[in-house]
Amino acid sequence: MPECKFSRVTPGLLALGGVLDQAECVAQRALAADGRDGQALWRLGDIHRMRGNLDTARDLYRRLSESGPDRLKASWLSALLDGRGLPEAPPHGTHPAPFVRMKDFLTAQECGRLFALALARRERFGAARVVHEGGGRVKPQARITLEAEPRARRDVRLWFLPRLEHAIPQILTRLRLKDPGRYRITMNMRVYPAGGFYTIHCDNRDEPFRDRVLSFICFFHPEPRRFSGGDLLLYDSNQRGGHPVPAFSRIEPFRGGIVFFMSEDWHQVTPVECDADDFGAGRFVLSGHVSFPSGSE
Repeated sequence: MPECKFSRVTPGLLALGGVLDQAECVAQRALAADGRDGQALWRLGDIHRMRGNLDTARDLYRRLSESGPDRLKASWLSALLDGRGLPEAPPHGTHPAPFVRMKDFLTAQECGRLFALALARRERFGAARVVHEGGGRVKPQARITLEAEPRARRDVRLWFLPRLEHAIPQILTRLRLKDPGRYRITMNMRVYPAGGFYTIHCDNRDEPFRDRVLSFICFFHPEPRRFSGGDLLLYDSNQRGGHPVPAFSRIEPFRGGIVFFMSEDWHQVTPVECDADDFGAGRFVLSGHVSFPSGSE
């Protein structure tokens, strides 16, 4: 199963002195010998993308789109990381999961109010379930996340969902998705405490959730952060909705920002480390899904 495979592979990719460090050394030596080495530039672009240095990766792909091999793929990648609308079709072969990042989706004041609300209602958070066809259950080997019960987040939905609805048309345009004109949004308030994580998965594989098209994560942790980790890894695949490969775009939590991605794409949340075993030290998010009516995609 992909989940098992990638649970073993990812730590080695992310570890200091691990595979990425070794690959970067090889690429840098190649560029020192030949500054126009396209293969080395590709390798460095992918390394920086997996490290979370998305602006650096974008610049490397942009260089390749101007003079390197496989210019169409490089152009698609630079557009993805730059936040521009994607070209008409994804590149052939393996390619990254498309996503859109939006900075300052929430103001600092809104983040502060959400965080204060979560603290005040901490007793209404419980362990999140891993839901599959036929029900769900707590599976700490796959996911450690706390989520608010419905009544604890009802008032947040009243102002947050209209803001999402306002943003969705431009997100669909940037991801080259047809706007169905109507959709359903589900949302939860969650915190990843010390040791929290979510193994590799996708959000619409099981029958109750086939109509999910977009997933989103909006970050509202306080600054300075009291945690490290909690990065979103969006895995490359060999085709739309296909099996993942051991390469990814790494998105670090950014306060007040939101990221949208395709629900069919494989992703995970890396383990969270906190400066204290304290509810308020964790990774706080509003996250959920945008579902289209059946057959409207």
